[in-house]
Amino acid sequence: MQLLAIILYSKTGHRQVLDFHPGALNVVTGESKTGKSALLEIVESCLGRDTLQMPVGPITSTVSWYAALFQLQSGRAFIARPAPKPGKASTQQAMIVFGADLEPLEYDALEVNADTNAVREQLGRRIGIEENLHEPPAGSSRHAVEAHIGHAALLCLQRQSEIADPGFLFHRQGEQFMAQTLKDTIPYFLGAVPRDQALKRAQLTAARRDVRAADTAHQQALQASQTAEAGLASLWREAFTLGMVEPEQQPERGTALSLLHAAVNIGPMPAEADPETAFRRNVLEAQRDELRTRLRGIAMDREILLQQDTTATDYTGAVRTQTARLASLNLLGVSPDADTPASTACALCGSALHEPDPTAAELHDSLTRLNSQLADVEAARPARRAALTKLDEQADELRSQIRTTDRALQSLAASSAVAERLSDTSRRDFMRGRIHASLAALPSSTDTEVPRLKNILETAQARVAALAAELDPNEEREQLTSRLVAISQDMTDWADRLQLEHSGQNVRLDLSRLTVVTDTEQGPAPLFRIGSGENWIGYHVIAHLALHRYFTRQHRPVPRILMLDQPTQVWYRSEVDQASGALEDDTDRAAVTRLFRLLYDVIHELAPDLQIIVSDHANLDEPWFQDSVRHNWRGGRKLIPQAWIDAATQ
Repeated sequence: MQLLAIILYSKTGHRQVLDFHPGALNVVTGESKTGKSALLEIVESCLGRDTLQMPVGPITSTVSWYAALFQLQSGRAFIARPAPKPGKASTQQAMIVFGADLEPLEYDALEVNADTNAVREQLGRRIGIEENLHEPPAGSSRHAVEAHIGHAALLCLQRQSEIADPGFLFHRQGEQFMAQTLKDTIPYFLGAVPRDQALKRAQLTAARRDVRAADTAHQQALQASQTAEAGLASLWREAFTLGMVEPEQQPERGTALSLLHAAVNIGPMPAEADPETAFRRNVLEAQRDELRTRLRGIAMDREILLQQDTTATDYTGAVRTQTARLASLNLLGVSPDADTPASTACALCGSALHEPDPTAAELHDSLTRLNSQLADVEAARPARRAALTKLDEQADELRSQIRTTDRALQSLAASSAVAERLSDTSRRDFMRGRIHASLAALPSSTDTEVPRLKNILETAQARVAALAAELDPNEEREQLTSRLVAISQDMTDWADRLQLEHSGQNVRLDLSRLTVVTDTEQGPAPLFRIGSGENWIGYHVIAHLALHRYFTRQHRPVPRILMLDQPTQVWYRSEVDQASGALEDDTDRAAVTRLFRLLYDVIHELAPDLQIIVSDHANLDEPWFQDSVRHNWRGGRKLIPQAWIDAATQ
């Protein structure tokens, strides 16, 4: 995508067309206050920016529409923007037309048929910007950012105030949130993220949602299975108590269900089963009491182990303190085998001691004994932890058995209360009917449902892991670093060619700080620590040239336009120099020539795939430079014709 023309429409319907050559260096040279800097603002507006940063004056008082004609890879695009209403600085209204051989439209053909969102979307799609999305890190308050042509334009434009700014490298970098937007979108334009990143991120989001749903279903099925098992155990106990099944201990699930169904379908229960039922109910109560007693015993054992652990911790602390004191013998170099007599007198006052001080050998023996005790205590810790874990497991099992027994007893008590009001035959039928209803309420598919849902969960988790691996941020950083190394090679070579300060050192682009860094012997020097406007402009130019050379060679979806406004401002200081476009100082003239010759040579290397447009005072007396001049606004020529200004003042 390159610029073919900028078109201005006056309020009276007249048209001013400024042609540009694609695939070439285009210089717009002229005196101050001729409207050169406005060209960049017009192009940015036609690329979809809502706000028009146009200086108040002849332009805003005479122009009703701003337009640009772009050459696309296939066809052309005509974008027109109506001037904002008086007192306003922005508008979203736009006109967009695509065609194979479009030319600048006449004033009468202008009409609003789109907005800036449509401009960005349609132009971006035609230059190859695919669906993409940068997700901020987890926990960040930032929103996800999708790169569009408006973000690409930030890499194509350099205002007069920006190109010489040591603190900011990119267009509009100093605006709120814009620096982070640049950091988020530049990796996409460099190709450091996968082409189908947005699709994979959407797939990853969907896969994580599937994992949550599968995990919920699995947990519900698992809980239902556990509830069913507890209900089956309770039902078996009750049926055994009623004398309907044998043995007392429940067999595996399938066998237990078969026996219970058979018990329901047998003939009338014998009358003599009632005493047996009472006996088994008593057995259940005794078993429950025994289980509770065992649970209390486990609780007591657990409390004893916890007390032992606390005591051992206190004891260990005391012993460690003592061993730390005795360990100082090793610092003194006293041998435990040394034959040193015990001192019987006080070292301070000389009086006799009732108990002589211990010898070095005795102290070493005490240290060895304490270390051995510490080792025994530490060795016992894992055994205590294992015993506590085992006791917790036993307690959980006993609680489950107690709950099962309680449910069986409660069911028997409830059924007995109802059955007491019935005849013997009706009582037995009631018992069979209740057991039948309980069997019917038990889920029949828990044996197969839980494994099936677990398999679904594991499959979903594996898909999440695979997609997350493909979107590994470490891999993206490696890809970005690799591309920045290639760009830094061009920057280093061109810094030498422009004879910038620290040339000969490695020059690189630091995206974490959005600046240029030179690696000197004293350490890295960012742009704001390098002096002189000549260096600031030079490093701005080589950074953007290197980026666009990479974009062009790698076919990245960035407009093939680089617009530079007043890159020679530090050399054209006087009004005389600005008016003539020539420099008297040989050193300044040589520096300006080096700068433009670099632009010219890069353009010819990449022709016809890159276009550079420079608005400047410079008007070098070089054949190659004069061939690049598209518009020379001197001698009364300027962006806004004088006739338009005269008509507006009448």
